[in-house]
Amino acid sequence: MTYRSRKEQLFTSAGGASRRAIYKGCGYDDVDLARPLIGVVNPGNDAGLGHTHLDQLAQSVKAGIWQAGGTPFEFRTIATCGAIPIGTPHMRYELVIRDVIASSVEIMANVQLLDGLVLLASCDSIIPGVIIGGIRSGLPFIFLSGGPQLSARLEGRQVVMSELDQVVFGARYGKEDVSERMRFLEDHVCPGPGACSLMGTANTMQILAEVLGLSLPGSATVPAVYAEKLRLGRRTGRRIVEMVQEGLSADKVLSRSNLLNAVKATLALAGSTNAVLHLISIARELDLDLSLDDFDRLSREIPVLSRVIPTGRKTLIDLHEAGGVPALLKELEGRLELDAMTVTGKPLAEVLPRKGSLDKTTLAGVDDPVFKSGGIAVLRGNLAPDGAICRTTTIPADRMRFRGPARVFSSDDAAHEAVVRGDISGGDIVVIRMEGPRGAPGMREMMMTTDALVGLGLGSDVYVLTDGRFSGFTEGCAIGHVAPEAFVGGPIAVVEEGDPIAIDIEGRTVNLDLPEPVILKRLTQWKQPEPKVKRGILGLCARTALQANLGGMLDDRC
Repeated sequence: MTYRSRKEQLFTSAGGASRRAIYKGCGYDDVDLARPLIGVVNPGNDAGLGHTHLDQLAQSVKAGIWQAGGTPFEFRTIATCGAIPIGTPHMRYELVIRDVIASSVEIMANVQLLDGLVLLASCDSIIPGVIIGGIRSGLPFIFLSGGPQLSARLEGRQVVMSELDQVVFGARYGKEDVSERMRFLEDHVCPGPGACSLMGTANTMQILAEVLGLSLPGSATVPAVYAEKLRLGRRTGRRIVEMVQEGLSADKVLSRSNLLNAVKATLALAGSTNAVLHLISIARELDLDLSLDDFDRLSREIPVLSRVIPTGRKTLIDLHEAGGVPALLKELEGRLELDAMTVTGKPLAEVLPRKGSLDKTTLAGVDDPVFKSGGIAVLRGNLAPDGAICRTTTIPADRMRFRGPARVFSSDDAAHEAVVRGDISGGDIVVIRMEGPRGAPGMREMMMTTDALVGLGLGSDVYVLTDGRFSGFTEGCAIGHVAPEAFVGGPIAVVEEGDPIAIDIEGRTVNLDLPEPVILKRLTQWKQPEPKVKRGILGLCARTALQANLGGMLDDRC
């Protein structure tokens, strides 16, 4: 159904009188209702650093919609900040909110009979949440990131939130007196609104939205406080009206080519491992094929070009000044699917800039990369038959092969306490289980344990192996997303204290170094525990969440 025929059938005919009455009660008139009705999805709130500025950006978007002859309808969805619940059981909500947000966007867009959507978001699971909701709506939509925050400086260098986390969860338990440094970071490390200015999940996903072709070129890395972001808001508002008139819905933009480009960009940026969950989930919503095998194959081919924290010491502001996403894509041009469509109505080949990186110290070229391959590695073995993943750029070269005894814990909290008590030594492999999609439930991030290890100087000497996930901030030797998870009887469930584990990152293997009959006997004797939560959204997660290798979303097909 074209925009005009849909409008005539639903709003401008006699049968649309009750609909018009409702909207007229909101202050709209016949002229407004004859135009494209555009939803502006605004997760803005006063409690989230990445979203506290979005009200102003939404106003800019709405101005652009009015300018182009559309009628904007702003509506809210939830947006949390994952830094707030660290160290509490409530961290379990931080992945499942993706499903809640997606459903809220889908419901609102369809019940209100909107014609198109502008999706605003800045952080973590909120970004794939609004995108998946946009896909489910079936409407034309365009994404606009809230952008990264600026960075603070300490002792002549840039500092970001991850450094404070490492102090909080690590160094303060050691011998060093860090109270003065901690106070400075607490007061200055977040100088204003926007996503924390490193290659965490928030900025990884903002960038990937642009790589997927869902945002206007050059928009992802524009800092939250720049006037340029407001100008992009008006441009985005104008473009969505055109997309509605063109009938350029998500199914005409997104293809496997777009998804493969996003995988390649993730690898080139050494992006957050959470991108694996989110890209696989987006592909699932589109009924497109994307699996861990794609990440593994491409990780052997795509070089790492970014020196943004935690791979290097640059920030998102540096990446923006180096040319942002357009520069990244230009550097990767020879390895991209150039036929991928974008919301501009043009394929990627026609929107690439003439120049690549403007600062090779931040964004390198493929001829002289930071690493020749492997931003993210997919591991398999008898501990992870369905796969596990790690960010290779934070693992020292002399730790790519590692063998050590298992130190087994059933939560991030318990493992963290062992680290700060001094119970973990160099050469150990900390195994954290029952933190997967169903076991947590919700697949918590193992931030406390990894940050404590880095803060105490053990980040390169101890591996963390878990069926949970990691923050995009995570540094050190960390392997996550082990599938199947312990709660459903994956082999990680039967690892015992002291068992030898062998890790080979370059060989892509992770194995429990015991005879197969021993492992099989343990598995046959294993019994599934009771769910930690049985009610509410987490109870639903405990019953229906997909395994990490399938994206970790609630299984709406079961």
